Amino acid sequence: MKTEAAPGSAWEARLRWGSRRLTAEVLDGRGRTTLSLGDGPDDDVTVGSPARTRFEWRPDGLAVLFSAGVEGELSAHGDHARTFSELLQRGSIAERPEGFELLLRPGDVLTIRIGTLIAEVRQARGRFPRLPIDARALIFVALALLAVGTILASVMAPPELPVRWLRRQPPPAQQR
Repeated sequence: MKTEAAPGSAWEARLRWGSRRLTAEVLDGRGRTTLSLGDGPDDDVTVGSPARTRFEWRPDGLAVLFSAGVEGELSAHGDHARTFSELLQRGSIAERPEGFELLLRPGDVLTIRIGTLIAEVRQARGRFPRLPIDARALIFVALALLAVGTILASVMAPPELPVRWLRRQPPPAQQR
């Protein structure tokens, strides 16, 4: 799915290997809902490390499940970035039996590093802002096109046709 067609609840994960871009995936409720990074047979992207990360789309945000060996920072709503250790101390990251869990909310930007693999995760947004078009603007455009069409039709029509229409006379071939 292209990010400009993504719904408001979609998340985008951009993966880089050092300075080389690998892929960008969109996670949402209509299409792909999970993305996993690791060396297991079910993982989508191989990382070359025992560390694992799994992104799961949820209606209330994006759940990030990760194991030890994953580093990263979270910037919540434009605040300065906080490391995973700071987030764990604050209680923003929950400890689970299989690792750790972090729930991203709209406006959060997450950067994860597993060795030289870098994942940047944020809400998906269109590449170009869309113009707001309301009914008044649409009516104005329709009337302008109608006016231009009328002017073109009157300029291109033969000069005797409109007069004949007004007088309602038969064409000259039928007159005696």
